[in-house]
Amino acid sequence: MARLKKKVLGQVSGAVGDIVFRERYGNNYVGMRPDSFIPGTSPADYQRRQRFALSAKAGISINSVAQLKTLWKSATPSGLSSFNYLVKINYPFVSSVDLTNLLQLVPGNGFGVIVTDSNVDRLGVRATIDPIGTNAGIITANEPNIMMAGVVFLTSPVDQSVSPYSILSITSPPLATNLIQPLTFDANLTSQQQNVFDKYQITKTFVALITLDAGGIPVHYSSTLLLT
Repeated sequence: MARLKKKVLGQVSGAVGDIVFRERYGNNYVGMRPDSFIPGTSPADYQRRQRFALSAKAGISINSVAQLKTLWKSATPSGLSSFNYLVKINYPFVSSVDLTNLLQLVPGNGFGVIVTDSNVDRLGVRATIDPIGTNAGIITANEPNIMMAGVVFLTSPVDQSVSPYSILSITSPPLATNLIQPLTFDANLTSQQQNVFDKYQITKTFVALITLDAGGIPVHYSSTLLLT
């Protein structure tokens, strides 16, 4: 049994796959589950395992977007991987069955954005915003492009043969950065994503806007937006 020096998920206990977490005297310990191990069957044990699983899947989906991954990597403290830091930050905002409205696609708060219109369907995600304005710290000469990135959380499957939830990662093509005009972003779903989308009845969509330099590297970003 090894002691965790970095408390990635706070005080945790229980099992995830073959990994066992234990808390003792304020310290977290991690070890391999013995072959004879029988997972706890209480509702609390089950919910804890489900929460770990959903936290990891949300982290994988966010991390799969190259621009979001770059932002988290830049913000990660020394001693942690960017993925672990991403999961740590979002763990409080995930339940065993849901991503709460406080999920963070980006590390911390970014510039403010007002969404005036949005639509999510099997074809993709569209969001129209008011002008960003000139007080967001964005220098258009250095940040010529802006894009939308996010995740679509799908729940309420159409039948019992489908997983209780799925998470789709989305990105829009870059637009020319314009601070004084409304902008509309379109992130189209692939045919494979459309097939997944059709298997669920309820969607919850989180997006963030990211400015890019001439080389496509992220510079500034908005706070996470929940599309309604």
